[in-house]
Amino acid sequence: MFNAYNYKMTDKEIVQIILEKNGFSDLNPVQKEAINTGLFQNKNLVIAAPTSSGKTLIAELALVNTVLNKRKKVVYLSPLVALAREKYQEFKNKYHNLGIKVALSVGNYDSDDQWLAHYHALITSYEKMDSLLRHQPPWLNEIGLIIVDEIHTLNDVSRGPTLEILLTILKENLHHLQILALSATIKNAEDLADWLKAQVVFSTYRPTPLYRGIAYQNEIDFPDFKKYSLNPNLPFEEAIVEDTLMMKKQMIFFLSSRRNTESLAKRLTKFIPFFLTAEEKEKLKELALKIETVLEQPTEQCQKLAECVKKGVSFYHSGLLFQQKEMIEEAYRKKLIKVITSTTALAIGINLPNFRAVIRDTKRYLAGLGSVYLPAIEVEQMFGRSGRPAYDQWGEGILYARYQQELKELTDLYLQGAMEEISSKIESENSLRLHLLSLIANRFCQTKESIYQFLQKTFFGFKYDVSFLKEKTEEVLEKLKEWNFIYQKQNLDGEEIIATTTLGKRVSQLYLDPLTAHILIDNLLSLDKEKILPFTFFCLLAQTQELKPSPNLLVDDVETIEKQILKNKEKFFFDIPDEFEDEYEEFLKEAKLATIFYFWINEAQDEYLFQNFKISPGDLRSRLEISDWLLYSIVELSKLIDIDKEIRKFLKQLRVRMKYGVKEELLELVKLKGIGRVRARALFNAGIKTMADVKKAKNETLAKILKSQAIAEALKRQAT
Repeated sequence: MFNAYNYKMTDKEIVQIILEKNGFSDLNPVQKEAINTGLFQNKNLVIAAPTSSGKTLIAELALVNTVLNKRKKVVYLSPLVALAREKYQEFKNKYHNLGIKVALSVGNYDSDDQWLAHYHALITSYEKMDSLLRHQPPWLNEIGLIIVDEIHTLNDVSRGPTLEILLTILKENLHHLQILALSATIKNAEDLADWLKAQVVFSTYRPTPLYRGIAYQNEIDFPDFKKYSLNPNLPFEEAIVEDTLMMKKQMIFFLSSRRNTESLAKRLTKFIPFFLTAEEKEKLKELALKIETVLEQPTEQCQKLAECVKKGVSFYHSGLLFQQKEMIEEAYRKKLIKVITSTTALAIGINLPNFRAVIRDTKRYLAGLGSVYLPAIEVEQMFGRSGRPAYDQWGEGILYARYQQELKELTDLYLQGAMEEISSKIESENSLRLHLLSLIANRFCQTKESIYQFLQKTFFGFKYDVSFLKEKTEEVLEKLKEWNFIYQKQNLDGEEIIATTTLGKRVSQLYLDPLTAHILIDNLLSLDKEKILPFTFFCLLAQTQELKPSPNLLVDDVETIEKQILKNKEKFFFDIPDEFEDEYEEFLKEAKLATIFYFWINEAQDEYLFQNFKISPGDLRSRLEISDWLLYSIVELSKLIDIDKEIRKFLKQLRVRMKYGVKEELLELVKLKGIGRVRARALFNAGIKTMADVKKAKNETLAKILKSQAIAEALKRQAT
């Protein structure tokens, strides 16, 4: 496919075209150092430099060089889907006129995405790329460059193991592969570089200076910059907002909980409108209406968010809907929203015109440890949201101290202290289960010895003796064998090798935790079709690792949940823990999620679920998305095991009900484009229950029911 290009660019030409597309006249020191260190000579590089130091431009230089000169594919790995989408739009817009075709691939882990063979650059998440490897796409050997954004994510317990195993596979199996790893300043960048056989480009350069300070007693002190005095007649939050808005700037508060973000945003609605123009107020009013009506029936959270946005402030956390987050981000870029109160959800990646990042809450609660200070690297990520070159001459990261001792502690930890080292997290049993099965399924490892050799090549193996992992590895292999996912056999040379069964191979392709697959398969194999009910099946789903952690159990929940358990007690197809056993509380939490799902498929509205179970629309959609994948996966696995066809039908039907949140009687109607659960119920209650009924109904009748002539006409076209 690369033969379409009949020319090559010199290094100088590439630099010139990248500078033009980014609106710069010259490279900055970090970018020059990257080139001097071997960016165009296929050298692996770890770029350890502050946020906004121009690391993305280095990635673009390498991307264009790889595609046009080396005739190879580029894969850009992002820790977040939102960040992947942002990079996709950015690169697509910049480089389509060079003939470089950029693709975005996220979600759908059961595909080799063969269509990607026709693209030169792939923007994707760590997990999606890992899933692609499991399907062994034919274009894999065409990859010439891997760009790893936020490589310090290796330190994250949930995402790090996937990235570490993925990079180990790629660097050991793709010849002439160049790796470009990007990160903010980290303590042990040399370790990462040695592991990746790379050179470190280390810099403290930032084109827009970022000053770090602490607010205490109506004053903000930046040791290397200056001091600000805040209005002593206002609470701290209002005082710093006043100071920021008087400068015609924007700011983000980082807080420890969703409740805190919502509470502060609501408080600021009484203050920020004084700084809004009449035009801004009108535009915010229009935006608020869009945010409020994302759902067919707005929730209290939607209404609360809309009220805040109308006044120029927004809270932001993972409980919001995806469309709401996008609208908030865009309004902030347009400088309509002046202040955002956020959890750590905004701490990574997304490019916003932010002047100040104020970390009001520097501690978080950890079970068993109590309230502990945030890691320095996390604080630095939050600070890094400020002072973007396109928007400001400098940026400010501000900590908030409530008393003298805290002032000293914050200074020691974050202004004078060192970053934490990045370390491997692959030693957890969950990680080993997931990735060992994949390594065996794809024949990267076929003996125990080759598994140990592979582990030796990981970042963990680079830092530690892998004999520490041998016992865990043996235990995991025994379980995979017990679950019929792997088996041992002798090859022609008499060597003992490990291979996956057909079932184990499929589990790996479906990107399931093997323990999840075992739980689902084991229960469904012994299931009487007369016993399966939505609620009891949801209780089974809630046991899976993918749906952990279970929702918090509230005092008001227990009565409703235990009623559901009692009502379905005779239909449970697995043992329920005794109420005096330690496991019972976790079972109740799982049953809470099952109850939420049960009410959802019986058409309970988001507001009802939020009021009764304190699950926000964003959290619910996230859980539903995971459940959709689990239901798809078990239907796929059921093709390989002996499950009654009625059970398979039940699972397929349940998946559709989960997707739309409807009773069985609405399944035909919700398949129509533009018809969700609310409109489908309105049609059904009006006697229009099937496609045939839609076809027979008059346009004016449909318009009256749906309260929209346009939707009625579109519906009629589908039926004819």
